[in-house]
Amino acid sequence: MIYCVWYPSGGFGHFINAILSLHGKNFVRPKKQLTFSNNGNSHNIDLVVPKYLHGIWSKTFEFENKKNYSVLIDNGITDESEQFKSVFPTANIIKICYTDYTWPIVAQTMIDKAMESNLECELSIDIWNTQNLWARREKYFLFLRDHPLRSAWKPNSINFALKIDNMIDYTDLSIALESCGIELDPFDNIWKKWQAANQKYITPIQDAKIVINCVKNNVLFDLMHIVDVWNQAVIYYYIWLEFGIEVPHNDYSNWFTNTQEIVTMLDKHGVLVDTN
Repeated sequence: MIYCVWYPSGGFGHFINAILSLHGKNFVRPKKQLTFSNNGNSHNIDLVVPKYLHGIWSKTFEFENKKNYSVLIDNGITDESEQFKSVFPTANIIKICYTDYTWPIVAQTMIDKAMESNLECELSIDIWNTQNLWARREKYFLFLRDHPLRSAWKPNSINFALKIDNMIDYTDLSIALESCGIELDPFDNIWKKWQAANQKYITPIQDAKIVINCVKNNVLFDLMHIVDVWNQAVIYYYIWLEFGIEVPHNDYSNWFTNTQEIVTMLDKHGVLVDTN
């Protein structure tokens, strides 16, 4: 059986390919062991099958009968075309998707990994003629809210959708892959290594979830430890997702010191938060 792993940029496809190739039952094994680069990529592992890259496929490759294969489908994050299905008409398709809540992970990995750049370069505030942190925070928030790719890579009714939300938890990921009909040996060891190598992309949404839960439950939670401006912008973005309010960037030029200040801000804008 052929499993096509169809993915947006960010290293997600290569990692799922590594799980299937190294731990899937009856999958052809790669020769190298899995390691991660400084930016969290796992591209060093050799591919058992050539990658389908931007519409190009190595037609000379021959699949063995009675073996399972993982094939990477790399169209690029801006291209969800399904032309590859004509090359692999009987394959099972695993489409890696993301939600509004995991879009910040993809947004950052897209810049760091695929573009080999960084947030400061790609989301410059030089045109605003200021280097104030509130301006950078606003720039990052607007990027998260308004970028058209936020609405891309959604599940459909035909392909098996593997959400990046599931990849963050080992049990969720294991259950999701097995629900696609894939038998797997335990792979928690490489999952832990993947999470450690990609923690800087995951931490912002984990922090944002904690903050939103504290706000909803009126729990006082100190925020002074969150000093990274991208992390702060992700929390702004989660506030917008949950309450439909954009934090006024000029009025709140200083970062919130605790969650009670967020509750007060929401109350001023007529948003009722359950404080019981």
